Amino acid sequence: MDKQVIAVDIGGTNLRFGIVEKTGQIIHKIVRPTEADAGKDAVIKNIINGIDKILALSKTKKPSIIGISLAAPGFIDIDKGIITFSPNLPGWRNVNLGRIIKDSLGIPVTIENDANAAAFGERWLGAGKNSSNLISITMGTGIGGGIILDNKIWHGEKGMAGEIGHVTVNPDGPLCNCGNYGCLEAYSSGTGIVNRIIDAMKKGKKTALLSMIKNGINEITPEKVFLAAKKGDLISLGLVEDAGKYLGIAISDFVNLLNIKTIILYGGLVSSFGLFAKKMKEEIINRTISSFSKEVRVLKAGLKHDAGIIGAAGIVFYKEGMLRF
Repeated sequence: MDKQVIAVDIGGTNLRFGIVEKTGQIIHKIVRPTEADAGKDAVIKNIINGIDKILALSKTKKPSIIGISLAAPGFIDIDKGIITFSPNLPGWRNVNLGRIIKDSLGIPVTIENDANAAAFGERWLGAGKNSSNLISITMGTGIGGGIILDNKIWHGEKGMAGEIGHVTVNPDGPLCNCGNYGCLEAYSSGTGIVNRIIDAMKKGKKTALLSMIKNGINEITPEKVFLAAKKGDLISLGLVEDAGKYLGIAISDFVNLLNIKTIILYGGLVSSFGLFAKKMKEEIINRTISSFSKEVRVLKAGLKHDAGIIGAAGIVFYKEGMLRF
């Protein structure tokens, strides 16, 4: 019987479930809303129900499943399976999600930061499959990051390495969800871009975005800001270009620090790469050590929305000795 992994990519907006074979092929996949605003218990219930649902739809028997792998946002104690804090999941502090899921479903559980999982997936089968060293930056509701060094996830002392979204790129910048000011996430995430356009509107700035919303600022989404920017709205375009500028500043710091030349961008905002790429590249060229700047490659993720699922599964296969680079 072929061994498989149930992988769950826990996003601020959606939960992505997949049953993955050791080749990396996703044989079954479903997507469900996270409902993060409904609270921790509701999200956990949605995760458990989603796993039950994909098992039922696929008719997969539990004996073929060697583990459940959860790719979760935030700060994670890898050894204990505890989410210590997740800025984009309200109310999540010191949640032993690994134990909760294992106790509920009776299957061994591995938990990893979602951006680390995406980075591992891209190293395995994506845009970074020929790179033993890379950084993956997840651009979605928040900003995450995964670092692969010598083909392994770099976790740091407490499993919290790679929190790229909370690197300060402007000490005088806007408030971030983490409580700090001027983080990359406050500029270049979906949440950051929406917060900044709302702030501009409250200050009386005129924007074509007003014609796209009928029932107030709660209708504003990153997609609408990008659309307004594409149509030439100067306020929206300025904020999107800022997102690229500060992303480029952060990337240059990572490249200078780690001498890594492969950077992979992953997540929902990457579909609008063309709107912020120029400013990002300008900062990388201007700030990266000159002898190395021409070697830096910023690539779109090859696995797109499946990187987290494939990477999460790959981590289990790697741990079980079923995957080697």
